[in-house]
Amino acid sequence: MDKRLLEFVNSLRYAGVKVSPSEVIDCFEALEAYGVSKPKLFYSILKATLIKNEMDAVVYDLAFRLFFLAEVEKPEHLKGPGCCGGFGSCIDGSGTGKAGMGAASSQLFEAVQKRQSESLITMVNKQLAQLHINQECVDQVLHGIKVKMEWFMVENAFQKEGKAGQENSQVLKDLEQYLRHRVEKLVVSQKGREGLNDLLSKENLKQKEFGALNQFQVKEMEKRVQRLATKLASRYSYRFKPAKTGRIDMRRVLQKAARMGRTPEKLLFQNKIMNKPRLVVLCDISGSVAVYSAFLLQLVYAMARSFEDIKTFLFIDEIDEIKARLEINNVQGAVYQAISEARCSRLGISNFGQVFEIFRSRFGESLNSKTTLVILGDAKNNWYPPRQEEIKLISKKVKRIIWLNPEPEHKWNQEDSIIGLYGKACSDVLECRNLDQLERAVRRIM
Repeated sequence: MDKRLLEFVNSLRYAGVKVSPSEVIDCFEALEAYGVSKPKLFYSILKATLIKNEMDAVVYDLAFRLFFLAEVEKPEHLKGPGCCGGFGSCIDGSGTGKAGMGAASSQLFEAVQKRQSESLITMVNKQLAQLHINQECVDQVLHGIKVKMEWFMVENAFQKEGKAGQENSQVLKDLEQYLRHRVEKLVVSQKGREGLNDLLSKENLKQKEFGALNQFQVKEMEKRVQRLATKLASRYSYRFKPAKTGRIDMRRVLQKAARMGRTPEKLLFQNKIMNKPRLVVLCDISGSVAVYSAFLLQLVYAMARSFEDIKTFLFIDEIDEIKARLEINNVQGAVYQAISEARCSRLGISNFGQVFEIFRSRFGESLNSKTTLVILGDAKNNWYPPRQEEIKLISKKVKRIIWLNPEPEHKWNQEDSIIGLYGKACSDVLECRNLDQLERAVRRIM
């Protein structure tokens, strides 16, 4: 068991979960005290001692299932033979929705509606028995199985029933989760350690590229961005300012003593004050870069109280300021609406040099020595003139420029990428492709 637990911990670390040696020791001591005979207690002990962040709970649950559960746990709807005895979801038998269905979808529809758990399990087993996994990910395998079972036709039929079909839809969702867990087990059994590491790394949303997220992961990522914003918003940077009371400012006292040649009659003091930067954000929303800009804007605006002032501009080959009010309780919707409504493109091709010239001439007066300018873009200028002198002029007006590049660093300065030219005028040029990198970037901004 000790060896198995250490392999489990190493897999968590591989997936990006931070587990320290002291936490591993705590885990072993807790297991020694309470034993491993009770599955639920065993699960809780490992989670309580090894997981510090709720964002890692999804990875932990997946790893625990694959390491310690011999069989996939069935949802409540699938635990008994079960049969509701009815043919329709309504009292009068209407709403069956079977018109136009094929043999597979009719069988699935009836089994779900009548809660025939044995039939549903048999259907799943039949699909998995003839399954051989090559290079496909779990989502692709699952989609292929659902196509063969004519799943989407059944799902659509229950959705059309409205409230009457909600319970049946839930049974279908539980069956989908059970099927996903079975496919994950199959991946590990067929591909071994490689399959296990692949599953865990893909579940680690903190290090997954924003551009590679599916629709379900995007929703989960939005929740994580909101939680990250809440955490970062409570962490301010501070600076000291001369004051009448507070802590003694030894530097100023010693400087005064050196000038006077004797001990000063009065002590000098300083107080710690909160440092709230003025922020101007320029986001490229061309092509695949738009999704990176969306997550950055969500994080920044969810942290609005941490900044003295925020101005946001979207650009492709022209630039447009977001003047709409972004509500804190609906940042995601407001950001996506602003991106869709922005008038910042004439040809639809990025032209950074032209954008910097327009920005300096139209909005340069809003910049000052307290402003932090954040630019998110891949610096692919499509062979247009770079006009690097424009960003150099902008850098003289602001406190610093931080450039966030969603491209992998090994692709910088290749083909039409000119990040090297623009980077000379920036304080920092950071790779920003996932949640971990985005968090580090925002900490740097603050």
